[in-house]
Amino acid sequence: MSIPPPPAAPPPDHRWDDLARVEEWAGELRVNVIRLAGIVLFYARHLVEFATASPGAKVRGPYHLRATVITALWAIIALLLHAHLRRRRALPSAKFLVTAGDLLMITLLCMNAGGPQTPLLLLLFLVIAASPLRANLQLVYAATAGAIASYLCLLAFYAWFVIGFHKYYASPELRIPRTTEAFYILALLLAGFLAGQAVRQLRRAVAGHHATVLPPGEDHP
Repeated sequence: MSIPPPPAAPPPDHRWDDLARVEEWAGELRVNVIRLAGIVLFYARHLVEFATASPGAKVRGPYHLRATVITALWAIIALLLHAHLRRRRALPSAKFLVTAGDLLMITLLCMNAGGPQTPLLLLLFLVIAASPLRANLQLVYAATAGAIASYLCLLAFYAWFVIGFHKYYASPELRIPRTTEAFYILALLLAGFLAGQAVRQLRRAVAGHHATVLPPGEDHP
């Protein structure tokens, strides 16, 4: 009686697709937990600054109210997303919508703080850093492009609305140096490149693992 041959292993692309579907859900859940923790920690820092500031400080008044509204909206979205993910549901487009929402909230917070000179601008790098956790290269591209677009919008907001178009370009001391603008854009691009390499390395690891577990005598892909 002959022993039937073992079933052929699935092609690498199929193995990657299976892994990507699992990691998309698990990564989105992990990112959302970190997102909620970050919102709590950063808003707590804001409350400490608010409590210790002088009565006429910028952090009080309308700034505090707008920051609270934006943060509360962001937290509500994150809580609704968490409840959705706990049911093990993740639409293919959800990761792109959530990333766009993060970029929008960060852009609004930076606008509330006066433009691209606020330390809140560094949060754009966290959006790029979170993108490879979903194991999707297209999301890395979208997050990187969205972060650069957000920075450009903040530059335009600062120049055209905070300072004023004519005053900004007529006053060198008010302008943000081009070298600074180029530095941030290049840094965002490099962060996106590194995030993309993380996804590519994971994909190569899956393909390499498949190649090492093939039964003897079968051709490697």
